[in-house]
Amino acid sequence: MRRIAVALAALTIAACNGSVTGTGDPKAAIRVADERLQQAVAQGDLERIVSFYADDAVMLPTAEPIVAGKQAIRAEWKHVLGIPGMENVSTLKHVDVSSSGDMGYSRGTYTSRMAGPKGEPLTEPGKWVSIWKRQNDGDWRIVVDIYNTDIMPPVHAASTASDH
Repeated sequence: MRRIAVALAALTIAACNGSVTGTGDPKAAIRVADERLQQAVAQGDLERIVSFYADDAVMLPTAEPIVAGKQAIRAEWKHVLGIPGMENVSTLKHVDVSSSGDMGYSRGTYTSRMAGPKGEPLTEPGKWVSIWKRQNDGDWRIVVDIYNTDIMPPVHAASTASDH
């Protein structure tokens, strides 16, 4: 029992920095990484969010072209976090891992709240899938991230991010 507690503590410490070393159970590592990513999103911590992505990762956002590479992903998240009133609550629904143990995915649902063009509150329900890959250093990072809305994408107030 103590060995499990020590392993979980080490995993939690690594996850606080945006990385989760892939020792032990890969599904558990992805679950912890996903939880830490959602905490970073809730806190609006741009650099911590970006730290969960591989350097060559791609995002496939709703109603936008592919976003490729860590710098472009940083700009996309800066735009999203800059939407007035933006709040996002995500619920992990499933994790699975390849038989080789070096690739996996997480999927779930989200609810985003934001300000509409006239400041009115808007709510957007949706779903997402993140594909995770164990990196050469043992850390799990997202290599493909896709999300899309369950409704027509709402028109929101302009983002304060200038470099999107």
